Amino acid sequence: DCISPCQRICPAHLEIPLTMKLVGAGKLREAIVAVKRSVALPAVLGRTCHRPCESGCRRGTHDDAVSICSLIRHVADEDLASGHGYLPPCGPPRNKSIAIVGAGPAGLSAAYYLLQEGYACTLYEQSDRPGGTLKELVKKGELPEDVVASEIGLIEKLGANLRFGIRVGSDVSLETLQQEHDAVLLSIGKVEDSDIEAFGLKV
Repeated sequence: DCISPCQRICPAHLEIPLTMKLVGAGKLREAIVAVKRSVALPAVLGRTCHRPCESGCRRGTHDDAVSICSLIRHVADEDLASGHGYLPPCGPPRNKSIAIVGAGPAGLSAAYYLLQEGYACTLYEQSDRPGGTLKELVKKGELPEDVVASEIGLIEKLGANLRFGIRVGSDVSLETLQQEHDAVLLSIGKVEDSDIEAFGLKV
């Protein structure tokens, strides 16, 4: 049992025991480094996660599970409030570019990790701002808009190039993106039949 139950259950395999130890020691900067190895948008996650990790917390057999999600949120909020949010180091440029269609949580997370590997990333978003499904949570009052904007801002600082008002399939073809980039990632959420036809994809 080298990996704790909470970490095994976590879909992102967040290093929960290490993070909790760092938080307990007051080492919040080190804690956010550990968190962001597994999660690109921790302040968002800390407000939206269903907390499966807490059901596996060993502390729960004694009294109550550790409030893991709330602590992740605290660490992330403190990082954003510092004015110099943590940016992970990026490897040397590979001179290869990737087009990411959709600037929602999946596309943004993909860019976050690909940039660290040295790939240039351009996100093509059909709306006038990033966020994807997160914008619905903001609209419902379940997620602060400034939190979303701040975390996306860090990904932009890391090197992500966001282009808005571009609908792939009408404003630019998938074939054009394939010609202009070394790879294309589709992260458009729910796919309709019309999308498949517009992209020229085959099922």
